[in-house]
Amino acid sequence: MVTNFLEASNLMLRQFVCSSFFQTSRYMVISVYNEGRNTSGGNMGILVQREFTVTGDHRQEFERQSRLGTWVKMRHNGAQMIGFGGWAFGGRGDVVVTHSTYADFDHWTATRPWGAFTTDPERTEETRHASAIFAGRPRLIDHSRTKIIEYDNELSEPTPFYRNSGDELASLPLTYGPQSILAECRYRLRSGSEAEFRELSAETLWPWLRAHDARMVLYGKDLLAATDEVVELTAYRSISEWHQLLTPTGDTEQVSARRQSLIADRQTRLLMVQTDFGEKV
Repeated sequence: MVTNFLEASNLMLRQFVCSSFFQTSRYMVISVYNEGRNTSGGNMGILVQREFTVTGDHRQEFERQSRLGTWVKMRHNGAQMIGFGGWAFGGRGDVVVTHSTYADFDHWTATRPWGAFTTDPERTEETRHASAIFAGRPRLIDHSRTKIIEYDNELSEPTPFYRNSGDELASLPLTYGPQSILAECRYRLRSGSEAEFRELSAETLWPWLRAHDARMVLYGKDLLAATDEVVELTAYRSISEWHQLLTPTGDTEQVSARRQSLIADRQTRLLMVQTDFGEKV
């Protein structure tokens, strides 16, 4: 009987030591991962634009699971989903589109199913309810395809960051709500003109848009496109307001004309927002 007691005690001790070593090692890995990370973000961030082929009768459920589950979990990871909807003009009509932002590619990698955040038990517990909500979301998706935009933090709204468990969540994105417009403009610029294009935009055109209740959401480059192409995402309360603000007026008109002269080609797609996720403005 004494022998059995000693064997049981030794087994419990070995289990405790192994468990403690595992816990310590795991937290050392997380600590090493976070050490040196710029938790406030650098000069550039990453936007992942994903088009999902979802059949019409599943789109409402896809939005519900995303709004209550996927995008909530993203906030726990310090990421932000800044725009969801369908292409009203210029894009495919058989897809829904998400725009998700991350501090950088390491941040994006950490949020993947194989990433570092999945080893954090506190984060897993925090997001248990949200994860259960979108567990069936992959079954609603037939296909998806992705584009990557590296955006300038100084000129863009998103504020993703490396979030540690227990910290404040990533803020809700600003939104004008359902049926508002997120305009994606892709400009192929003339050689050597990007610095002037950016200056004219930041100092004159975008402030004019803000003064007329539009929002400059993001400015950057598609990493999978030509190097002379830049991308703007601008938000409008309605498609009518987008149309009214196509041509700047007053003192901005001359600057806009100069800016137009720097553009060799442009492509525009209008996303109609199809969710009330976010902070309404």
